[in-house]
Amino acid sequence: MLTELPAEIIYNIALHLPTVSCLTNIAQTCQHLHLLIAAEDSRIFRAFLKTRFPWIETPPFWRDASRALTSRSRALDKNAVVGRFIVPPRDAIKVGSHRSTRADAPTLGYRPVIDSYEVWNGDLWSDRKEVLAWGAADEIVLRVRQTGFHQSDKWVVFNDLDHVSSYDDICGIHLLKSDHYIQGPDDKEHLIFGRVRGELHHLSISPDDTTHDYEQEFVTHGTELERIDLSDGPEPILAAHFENGSIALYHTTTDEPDVHPFARLGHEGFTRNNYSKFLSPTLLAVGTGRLENTLSISTITPDNVSLYREISSESLGFEERVGLNRKTNMISAIASLTGQTGESGNIFLSSWGDRAVRLHDLRTSKAYEAMYRDTTDGNPIYCVHPFGHDRFAVGAGGDAVLKFFDLRVHNPYSYLNGRYPAFSHPSDKSNENYSGTDGIQDSLRYPRKDFSLFLSHPPPGLKRSNRGRSRGNPSSYRGPIYTMSSPSEISPTIYTGVVDGVFRLDFASSDDLAGPSFQWYEDSLALDLNVDFDSAYSAPDRVLELSGYERPEADDLTTTSKLRTQQPFLAISNDDARNEVVTGWDRRWERLDKEAPWRRHD
Repeated sequence: MLTELPAEIIYNIALHLPTVSCLTNIAQTCQHLHLLIAAEDSRIFRAFLKTRFPWIETPPFWRDASRALTSRSRALDKNAVVGRFIVPPRDAIKVGSHRSTRADAPTLGYRPVIDSYEVWNGDLWSDRKEVLAWGAADEIVLRVRQTGFHQSDKWVVFNDLDHVSSYDDICGIHLLKSDHYIQGPDDKEHLIFGRVRGELHHLSISPDDTTHDYEQEFVTHGTELERIDLSDGPEPILAAHFENGSIALYHTTTDEPDVHPFARLGHEGFTRNNYSKFLSPTLLAVGTGRLENTLSISTITPDNVSLYREISSESLGFEERVGLNRKTNMISAIASLTGQTGESGNIFLSSWGDRAVRLHDLRTSKAYEAMYRDTTDGNPIYCVHPFGHDRFAVGAGGDAVLKFFDLRVHNPYSYLNGRYPAFSHPSDKSNENYSGTDGIQDSLRYPRKDFSLFLSHPPPGLKRSNRGRSRGNPSSYRGPIYTMSSPSEISPTIYTGVVDGVFRLDFASSDDLAGPSFQWYEDSLALDLNVDFDSAYSAPDRVLELSGYERPEADDLTTTSKLRTQQPFLAISNDDARNEVVTGWDRRWERLDKEAPWRRHD
């Protein structure tokens, strides 16, 4: 009998279960097993996390963290996503003068830059603060949401300029946050932001007092900014990427009111550095645009920068497919996979001018380890965002396409042993015969496919009236996906920047949202499915019906991808639930007819 086994045997059995539901079901079998599962501050759930998600940092609420991660993984497997726009309320707190007049008449909407974070600041999983900030043209929008015992939801819109133009647009924003999950309350939010015209500041905002202070200025001498980046760690470094291609590095923990750069990376000849991104607190990757060292990785010390590794376009084999040219040398996005692999910046993704994303491992001599390409869409890539423990998202430069890639397609991932064979050290041969056919990779046992999502709903837009009109059909959005941000490695949410707005995508299965623990999910996602349907239909932040399609393999030139469309939660039927079991798609996706089109009709 199971109940007669020693506690250590039960413990080892529990570690081989695929989901938290299995652990919970064991705990409900009898009082003896319940005591074992709950013993030592949920020791089994903590071990479950370390086994299934070994490199994802979580708060010390082991059962809730286990539920959050396995629920997100399950939702990703089923492409279960809830889409909404994030729109500040009319009564948002105004900080600054807000008396500005515009000196130009832009013809396009603003391009948002986004950052977010969440911290657990109490004794329960529900005691969580989430902060979201984005640049809306010349304004900064800030949302501070506290859940749990001291619930609050504060919106702030900041601007203190008297005269504005497109040169005053926010081109970079980074929230300053603690590296620890548990921290005390703070009435101020600190952030670093930059404007196109070359202003770069450390700003603090107090929503309670409706005040702001400029804590520091990072000296740029008026050079126009293109983007900024901030490294992780207790002493973050700020990288300012200027329009002329040069990059300046600043310390952010100094007490000086005026901070000068401690190091610079210039541009050479007729080329200019076209992209830069921190891989870790000590590694900076730069897309140079040059042939011989297209991707340059440098090591950062407190006082200087030194070259660590170079990757040339010639080593990528462009000439075999599209030929070498200036466009193929361009790197448009870089993202570290530290949260997926545990490596400090050694493993990362980069997107190139041939519309492909490549996975690099600096521990090997190879130029790249794997390549990910979407053969159904020819748009350039604007951003790359690691998500979950085995996925990454790619924002296209047109047609409102957001693409999801499964890292296990090229690097089979065992859900039980938590290994990426391709990410292992070159000398580690323990997984060289892994076939990727593990029988307990998910609860549905269907093959995983890559997925593309259309964010084609037009954004409400904060300032559409004075930022110009969008081109094309006003009833649909066909623009770029500019940027993405998730509050933490454990979060089910991706905030996505489109023209004139911010889209929120939450990965949660419909059966979880309608199940016995629905309140746990609704509180976590700030989602209320019980609101009146008629009144919610016109709300700017209502739940939207999205469309998308499953992409064929890159070498599959015969399969036709059929368009799928979501239906409202109220329209889900028992047939949809049965269809979910058969197809593996979340029950919110409408069932396909045999003659379903693959293109959208908007």
